[in-house]
Amino acid sequence: MLLLGLACLLPAKAIDLAIPYLFKLGIDGATREGIGPGHRHLTWREELGLAALAILIGAVSAALSYAMRRLLVRASRDFERDLRLTLHAKLLKLPQHWFGTTTVGDLVSRMTQDIEAVRMALGPGMMYVGNAIVAVSGAFALMFFMDRRLMLWMGVPFLVLGLVALLMARRLGRASDAVQQGIGKISACAAESFSAIRILKVFAGEERQHSRMRGLSLDYFDAQMKLAAARGGMMALLYAVKDVSHFVILLIGGMSIVARRSTIGDFVVYRSWMLQCFWPLVTFGWIVSMVQRAAAGMRRIADVLETVPAIDSPATPKAPAIPARGKALPIEWRDVTVRLGGRTVLDRVSLEVPAGGSLGITGPTGSGKSLLVQLVARLVDPDEGAVLVGGVDTREWELHSLRRAVGFVPQEPFLFSDLLRENLRFARPDASDAQGMEAARAAGLELDLAALAAGLDTRVGERGVTLSGGQRQRATLARALLADPPVVILDDALSAVDAETEARILARLRAELEGRTAVVVSHRVAALAGLDRIVVIEDGRRVEIGSHAELIRLGGHYARLEHDQRLLAEIEAL
Repeated sequence: MLLLGLACLLPAKAIDLAIPYLFKLGIDGATREGIGPGHRHLTWREELGLAALAILIGAVSAALSYAMRRLLVRASRDFERDLRLTLHAKLLKLPQHWFGTTTVGDLVSRMTQDIEAVRMALGPGMMYVGNAIVAVSGAFALMFFMDRRLMLWMGVPFLVLGLVALLMARRLGRASDAVQQGIGKISACAAESFSAIRILKVFAGEERQHSRMRGLSLDYFDAQMKLAAARGGMMALLYAVKDVSHFVILLIGGMSIVARRSTIGDFVVYRSWMLQCFWPLVTFGWIVSMVQRAAAGMRRIADVLETVPAIDSPATPKAPAIPARGKALPIEWRDVTVRLGGRTVLDRVSLEVPAGGSLGITGPTGSGKSLLVQLVARLVDPDEGAVLVGGVDTREWELHSLRRAVGFVPQEPFLFSDLLRENLRFARPDASDAQGMEAARAAGLELDLAALAAGLDTRVGERGVTLSGGQRQRATLARALLADPPVVILDDALSAVDAETEARILARLRAELEGRTAVVVSHRVAALAGLDRIVVIEDGRRVEIGSHAELIRLGGHYARLEHDQRLLAEIEAL
């Protein structure tokens, strides 16, 4: 489609260049004096025929120009859509820790502003570049055959224009880079302001955040002014070339007419061709700026597209493509070591959970508990050792199959800005309303649904902002249970609910987790006491392991934790 659009450009511009020559014939045919023995006056019918021919081929040129624009714009829009989808798919494949190296606003800017800049260069930019090449080269070729001397004089200012434009292109490129980066920073700041609105209000931080936005906006303003100055210099140069070209035509062309080497028609056609050269060149500064901006945007897009995902499916996965629902799978951490930022977060940890068994994980904050369970869903890969699910190294599983086999409920619940029903069915779109309600009851969400006017049809808002923290946690728990996975991981999933609600949910969960392999991370002993085995992690190492009763008798960290929480419960009961 792009090539077809460019193919329409050549005949359209050829016709545009031919129309002034018809004017020359008409003007020369109407003057009393001509040049050469072949000159004669045209009759009014011949003049009328020339005018009709000009109108006819002008209409053909307009039709070809319309087709060219439609085809080039369509091609650029197709490219924009494909590039956006490619970039989005690539971002979804990148590992979780990669997103900690950038901001949401910057990624949104790449998905929108940068891709739009590339599209503009490919569509309108390509059209204007092609138009300029054909118009300028065609006009100069025709002027060369008509009057070489005048063409050479006119070529001097255009040559100067080309040399200066090349020198200014680098300045435009730097300015465009700064503008694109400024857009990304402003987008990131705006995204943070809106997503953290509660924190800003609680700590009265509106003015500080507004000051930050003001600073970024001033930086963006300065970058835009530098870009405008560069563009302004280019436009001033273009208009100077136009004025010099007019002077050359008036001077050299006028002298040729006086010396009877040229006709008035020659003067008119030369001026028309000069204008056809000039107007594409007027857009030259805009085109250079557009191309530089597109190049800056494409570099930012390429930074993402060229990133090799650290976590991906193997070429020949060994695990079953789709694990059978309800079939528990064993889990094994085999001498696992993980380092992040040069620090050892997990150090040679070995654990086993048999199929259908349950494991509780507790320990001080920052000891590596969450990282340990993230290894099971392969959100992180170990630097040493291996994690096995179903007897197969997670790195040998087909990635999507592994994650469908693991129902993961993270510490920070996330809900999409959609109906509550659709949020529950996110991992299992074919689930019925009855199955959704069953999962909601198991997660202790049924009382909340009764309190919500629209029930499952409640729109939860962005990130589930219309629900409380406990409701969001229970909704994400229901979502994981509805997926009916063989493995369920609860990463401190009930921290936002009170002890009474937690006890009620845990009682139901025990029945729900029958026949599944369960791993529960929690600081509350009540959430761990009924599990088969409990492990205590400190400083990335396994320091205690056993049943609830065994760890109480051991008298270590777990026993102290149980004692402190029991005393607190007794005090609260007074």
